[in-house]
Amino acid sequence: MAGSLWRSWRALFVSASVAAPAPPRDPLPDGPIEFQPFVVFDIETTGLRPRTHDDIVQIGAVRLDSGVQTRDFLTLANPGRAIPPVSTGYHGITDAMVARAPPVRDAVAAFRDFCEGAVLVAHNAAFDGAAIEGAAERHGAPRLRNPLLCSMMLAEWLDPREPDLSLDGLCGRAGIVIEGRHRALGDARATAALWVALIARAAERGATTLPALWRLSGMERRMRAKAEKF
Repeated sequence: MAGSLWRSWRALFVSASVAAPAPPRDPLPDGPIEFQPFVVFDIETTGLRPRTHDDIVQIGAVRLDSGVQTRDFLTLANPGRAIPPVSTGYHGITDAMVARAPPVRDAVAAFRDFCEGAVLVAHNAAFDGAAIEGAAERHGAPRLRNPLLCSMMLAEWLDPREPDLSLDGLCGRAGIVIEGRHRALGDARATAALWVALIARAAERGATTLPALWRLSGMERRMRAKAEKF
């Protein structure tokens, strides 16, 4: 009886702790991959559990049109809570810096407007996507329906034996200098430069359109598995 009761409680706990699936996204546009409009972005948070607990403190992004960085976006966000010192030590964002910043809901809404009509890209996109979903759940922020791709997953497909898929490692090997590391806009700019290099290599492997890249790289399955960690 006790064992049966424990299994019932455990099943209830596990089912309640699994995050709800992300809402459906718009389909990937067809056509030559290098001419697609991308918004490459990065999000800084209060911690490493953005879907269930931690909140956004900064969003940075760049728009790529035909492979050229054409516009920037940057905003701080007030999470309505203290930023843990360990997180401030990582990205340098303090409670004083976000005190007069827009609330998370408004920061995400402004980002959504910047992203209109574009495909989203992030390095370790499962984390950044989880941050957007967490903001929707806890703060009523808008959900983004834009397709979401991951530069880290693409790099893993292109170089499956490469042990270091960090932004530092990939940019270092590609000769890309990261200015403003662990700040959202600096990381977004570096990721954008990396993305242009990666999709050129992907095209040589037959991924000449985004649907082909999605299919050949197995990105959906791997991103879903990664998202469970956040």
